[in-house]
Amino acid sequence: MNTNDILVDIPTKQKTYPIIFEDSFPDLNTQLNSQINSRKTLIITDENVKNKTNFDFQKNSHLLILPPGEQHKRWSTINTILNYAFKNNFDRYSQFVAVGGGVVGDMVGFAASVFMRGIPFIQIPTTLLAMVDASVGGKTGIDCAYGKNLIGTFHQPEFIFCCREFLNSLPEMEIKNGIAEMIKHGILGSEDHFQDLENIATSTPNIESIFPLIRNSILIKKKIVEADEKEANIRMYLNLGHTFGHAVELLSNFEIPHGQAVAIGTMMATDFAVNKGICDLNQAKEIKSIFEHFGFDLSCNFSEKEIFNAMQHDKKRKDETIQLILPKRIGEVIIWEMEI
Repeated sequence: MNTNDILVDIPTKQKTYPIIFEDSFPDLNTQLNSQINSRKTLIITDENVKNKTNFDFQKNSHLLILPPGEQHKRWSTINTILNYAFKNNFDRYSQFVAVGGGVVGDMVGFAASVFMRGIPFIQIPTTLLAMVDASVGGKTGIDCAYGKNLIGTFHQPEFIFCCREFLNSLPEMEIKNGIAEMIKHGILGSEDHFQDLENIATSTPNIESIFPLIRNSILIKKKIVEADEKEANIRMYLNLGHTFGHAVELLSNFEIPHGQAVAIGTMMATDFAVNKGICDLNQAKEIKSIFEHFGFDLSCNFSEKEIFNAMQHDKKRKDETIQLILPKRIGEVIIWEMEI
């Protein structure tokens, strides 16, 4: 630098937040009341959570109910959230609370990150998938015509509350959505976690046996996120199955559930790794077996060309390559650059 140049050095503020586990809605509400305190709060949920659970929303808070579904994860919904906050005189000292699955959590986190340049928000994930994956790590975002989660920010929550009672209202497919991510965590980071899931594998998932394993699944993601918040290196491991899986979701117009798409995408990545001599065939068979024992349909009706074209706008694209996450063995993955 020249003597007249100026260097601005602003240290990154470290963000620490607890993940609290509760069994019942009354216990959750006690915790939430304590955290809200006297702050002006906007609780945002969707119609499914409001109509299908017995959660008692805070009566002293504002409540905004959104239409459910991935198809609403768009700018128009973000505008709805932001306009509500402006019209009701929320300010920089207010907070948002997301009560819902990954779609709600991603959108509320994104809205909180851009409202008046960022306000606090709390995550209350209501699905297994959101508990083990979407709510942890600070990724926020919305979809666009070019793909899933391509517009977003990193904005860490203030608190995360995981309540077991929400899981009682979920259909079987929603439980499997979360199981797919838990399997992914085992493949990329813990042979023991993978084995624990194998021990309870059944086509009819049991909440009693699954809920105790949520903490271990989160711990795998926690370790990776703490080491690489902005996905510059090893956080990309968490995208195992997602590059192929997001392409499958996009091609199906999001009719294929995220968990099933991740399962299909993980097997595509595994088969690719076997063909490249990266993954042992026996390990690949074990990965396929656990998905099948949990009742996942691993078939895919889209051609290789369609999948390849849908992958062109993936977030992990770098110049003329896509960075694939491939399993080397259960508990270990690598980054593989594929030319496009």
